[in-house]
Amino acid sequence: MLRCPLVSCKPILACALLLGAVLPVDDVRAAGFEIIYSFRGGSDGMGPYGGLYADAAGNLYGSTSGGGGNNGCGDNYGCGTVFKLAPDGTEAVLHAFGNADDGAAPFGNLIADKTGNLFGTTEGGGVYGAGTAFRVTPGGKEEILYAFTGGNDGGAPYAGLLLKDGVFYGTAIQGGTYGGGTVFMLTQKGSETVLHAFGSGHDGNGPRAGVIMDKAGNLYGTTVGGGAHGQGIVFELAPGGGAETVLHSFACCSDGSYPAASLIMDKTGNLYGTTVSGGDNGGDMGTVFKLASDGTETVLHSFVGGEDGNGPFAALIEDKAGNLYSTTEEGGGLGGNDCSGYGCGTVFAVTPAGTEKVLHAFAAGSDGSTPTGSLLELNGYLYGTTHLGGGTGCQGYGCGTIFRVKK
Repeated sequence: MLRCPLVSCKPILACALLLGAVLPVDDVRAAGFEIIYSFRGGSDGMGPYGGLYADAAGNLYGSTSGGGGNNGCGDNYGCGTVFKLAPDGTEAVLHAFGNADDGAAPFGNLIADKTGNLFGTTEGGGVYGAGTAFRVTPGGKEEILYAFTGGNDGGAPYAGLLLKDGVFYGTAIQGGTYGGGTVFMLTQKGSETVLHAFGSGHDGNGPRAGVIMDKAGNLYGTTVGGGAHGQGIVFELAPGGGAETVLHSFACCSDGSYPAASLIMDKTGNLYGTTVSGGDNGGDMGTVFKLASDGTETVLHSFVGGEDGNGPFAALIEDKAGNLYSTTEEGGGLGGNDCSGYGCGTVFAVTPAGTEKVLHAFAAGSDGSTPTGSLLELNGYLYGTTHLGGGTGCQGYGCGTIFRVKK
């Protein structure tokens, strides 16, 4: 069961740059990159889509969209897992989805509270088959916090959750009053409140990514569709389900189109994000953008689809110097026909001035391919996952990996 994103502008497997220079391919696969775990596709899981979380002891936590051994999804792969990877490379499955109504296919990042409980969402499963929000204890006990109905409360939550002052915030890509998805609030006891329902006009449609919050309690996020031009938006939502403001409607193509990732905010209130498509080079391979507090958008980098990458699905992270890091699911120039002719994905950095540098180009096989999750910075390394690659299992594409690359 090779799961594909609900909204994608370019195919994932199975389903001279304009800004800055890129290192030659031979160089971007040099020392500093390693696979620290390759999924086998059985009980250990397969196909991680999201990023990783690290605890104080250096253990890594994440989820896989398939595998786990429970066959509640009607196939031979399983419905996904929540896993822990110890510093010595030992993987332990904390929970395998597929038992009764506990959910299926977790795509988003996990978060944790101060006691080590992990929280996330599943795109499917649950009592109503429309997804869940869940808790997994350090000992591996799972509890469903909320089962989505797919009606006015939303359905198919694709992104992870935000935890602020004991309350969860998130998005559902489907459902809601107008059918365009929702932004919701969820208490620890499982009471859900819809803060905004998309699809009533030019307010956006289909929030694939989660939300972030500023100090005043305003929420910010993206939708992959809708807006004045139908290419997606960046939105702000006032505290407590107040008025929605569309900060930018993507027009395609120079400003980008289809933002599928969460945003980040710097200290001065500027927002940064990625779009899967669009760009000012005519290549339609995606962008890294900056949105100032006054609504002015600046494209920091437009991907060309060659060695520099193609199709960034993941959120950015920022270091102290203002450099931005993320992944592209395709491009990089390696992998040939094994990665649909585009290449198998990259890890990249973009400076504040907009110069891009590829830190690693994936080559499929044991190297991994198709990274769609955000990165984690830890001790001078960037840690992440690839949805495919790492071996020959999972119909020959590989079952996914956990990797690290030197900054």
